[in-house]
Amino acid sequence: PWPAWVTVLAGDGRVGWRDGRADRARLAEPFGVAVAADGTIYFSDAGDSHRIRAISPTGQVSTVAGGGGGFADGAGATARFSTPSGLAIDAAGVLYIADTGNNAIRRLSPEGGVTTMAGSGVAGYLDGRAGQAQFNGPVGVAVDARGRVLVADTYNDRIRAIAPDGQVTTLAGSDMPGALDGPGPQASFDTPCGLAVDAAGRILVADTGNGLIRTIEPTGVVTTHTQPIVGVDRPIGIAVTAAGDVYVSDEQGRIIEIPSKGDARRLAGTSVGYEDGPGGTARFRRLGSLALAASNRVVVADAGNALVRLVAPPAWRTTLPPSSPGIAPAFDDQQFARTPLIWPVAPLEGPHEVAGTFAEARGEQGSERFHAGLDVREEQGTPVRAVRDGTVTSPVSTGAFATINEWLRVGPVTYVHLRAGRSRDDGVDDLQRFAPVYDASGLLVRMRAKRGARFAAGDVVGSINRFNHVHLNIGWPGNEHNPLQFRLVEFVDTVPPTIARGGIRLFDEQGQPLTTRVKRRLVVRGRVQIVVDAWDQAEGNVPSRRLGLYALGYQVLARNGTPVPGFESPLTTIRFDQLRSGSDAARRVFASGSGIPVYGQRRTQFLYVVTTTYRDGVATPGYWDTSALVPGDYVLRVIAEDFHGNQAVANRDVAVTVVP
Repeated sequence: PWPAWVTVLAGDGRVGWRDGRADRARLAEPFGVAVAADGTIYFSDAGDSHRIRAISPTGQVSTVAGGGGGFADGAGATARFSTPSGLAIDAAGVLYIADTGNNAIRRLSPEGGVTTMAGSGVAGYLDGRAGQAQFNGPVGVAVDARGRVLVADTYNDRIRAIAPDGQVTTLAGSDMPGALDGPGPQASFDTPCGLAVDAAGRILVADTGNGLIRTIEPTGVVTTHTQPIVGVDRPIGIAVTAAGDVYVSDEQGRIIEIPSKGDARRLAGTSVGYEDGPGGTARFRRLGSLALAASNRVVVADAGNALVRLVAPPAWRTTLPPSSPGIAPAFDDQQFARTPLIWPVAPLEGPHEVAGTFAEARGEQGSERFHAGLDVREEQGTPVRAVRDGTVTSPVSTGAFATINEWLRVGPVTYVHLRAGRSRDDGVDDLQRFAPVYDASGLLVRMRAKRGARFAAGDVVGSINRFNHVHLNIGWPGNEHNPLQFRLVEFVDTVPPTIARGGIRLFDEQGQPLTTRVKRRLVVRGRVQIVVDAWDQAEGNVPSRRLGLYALGYQVLARNGTPVPGFESPLTTIRFDQLRSGSDAARRVFASGSGIPVYGQRRTQFLYVVTTTYRDGVATPGYWDTSALVPGDYVLRVIAEDFHGNQAVANRDVAVTVVP
């Protein structure tokens, strides 16, 4: 096995469109990748770009075709695409493009002319002559030795072929998604996205919805890779060498190598994020497809980070221009905040009752987590509407069908507790943006949102399910931001938070409660942990509603009420602006007993550990060090604040006596 090193080939990590030197170029959503014989790397740039772009061997990024969204043939910038995805290139240098949003396969000549090879532009399923054939959100393409263009017809769950004479046929797959092996028409796939052809003519399929690698033999029989492949959960792209070594990009941020001889291994990628360096510590965010540049050189589209990256042995670092040291991909919350956030139910200008706020305690004991968004109370069946213009980017953008936790992701917004793409009675009207799945009896068993589906603010995306509220997450999965910071229109909150009577509790360094009192003052010494039982309300809340807080902290006052040195202003320890995945922050911020009745609590209760510091999604345990004070009498004041700056006044002070 060869050691992998990950580095950036193009992009500065910020979403946009800018040609020029690779380290200064700006990409929107690189997804498909293909490498020409001369070393030029082509990539499809989706998002709001809708272009085909290239990285020259000298490190220059240029636009080859496309000038914005639409559906038009033509030369260079006059051509139009809609969420271009997978790419493939033949020996003559002709580039083939899965134009997902247009339900078509496009052809880009070496001279720069774009034509439509197959597909009518309307979602459907129909074999036959190229101009009359229909596809349904195709994501992947490949070219075989016979000159056929192979298509992963993603939401038809089929693998199709376009012959040199323009006839479109189905090679494998059936009416319902599944994982059945066997002769082509009897086999089944689930949302296939990636294709590759090996030296023997076998077609390898990244069967995304099943999390499997499948093979279509030259005889037409479909088989499944039987060897367990650790790290393959949602395969998107696939490539194969002449020797039969297979490489897979997984949307969850991993590059997997499956050698022709030996066991599969994770070549690069760990947790979701961004990091260059050794494969074992490198990180990606929402990987697209990949391509082979040469032996042991894998080019991959890091779609979520807006980068094209190279996985290669460390020696290749010396042959590449250095990438920008300032690359730090992040959700652009400032850009998102430029437009006020509308409500997800009518009237869109609001107001409506907020039933849950950002970073409240959720989960059962031992699996504590933060509430990652905002809940808006409304009755079951109410249409849920898009709060922003957005595009579905992941080929799998829905989940938990028919449960209370069903979700849909459109751009940076996730909608939860809804019937995605359907009304209360499961009626489906929008077949251009959604792909329903029915069983043999005609019962709806699943709903998919298609990659490339575009929604304008106010468009219906589904209806509220029996949980009687809709939940909004804003930001990248695992890096959510507080929705209230985006100026939710007409949301008014003049109600100050509440600290429960006797709700401030102090503990020693070993976690034992401090209960000794002298003259009604609590005796404290050494390092002390502060816990407060507090909650918020806002206009429109029912009396029993308890919402989470936005910021907490504490201040130490002398007996006469003046701040002691070092506490001239309150010390803000917790501010819920954003969350990060993969941490135990929730159990550090909340004391045992926090949560809501859904998870077994008798009532909603938020017990905040005020001495924990929480910033930018990272929690650091801490204490109030009373040994820094001269022994004597003091007042400990706890700050409990909501997003609008209202603070609790009642029950916020505790009289204490500091002893050595």
